[in-house]
Amino acid sequence: MRDINASGQSYPPTLVVDANGKAATQLADQLSRSGFSADVATDWSTAHAAARARHYGSLVMVVDPSLPVDLECLARLRGTSPRTWIIVVSAATQPKVQREVLHCGADSLLTAPFSMQELTSRLLAFSRRPRLR
Repeated sequence: MRDINASGQSYPPTLVVDANGKAATQLADQLSRSGFSADVATDWSTAHAAARARHYGSLVMVVDPSLPVDLECLARLRGTSPRTWIIVVSAATQPKVQREVLHCGADSLLTAPFSMQELTSRLLAFSRRPRLR
């Protein structure tokens, strides 16, 4: 399902998740200003419930790879939503940690700080691609 924004463009809905801070609301607000429909989850159980209840075209997750629970929840969300594109936002700069995030189920990784234009460009690119699984 796609939502139609004010300019008539159609983007799949996005779930923004941050269980460790307040970035989810800020990211969702910025995505909304860019024409995306974005829901917010500020804890992992809400994120899993939302992913089960609605088909999201993409998930934007703020992840701290030093917290094993974040990686476990990323893997669980991947299992809950195998056809949903997952973009992880993280401060991790070490290649080993970045590989682990991708191995746990992320389709893309943005290292903070990042530009919103880069995030919205990735979301737009994903929205053009069908998910084959």
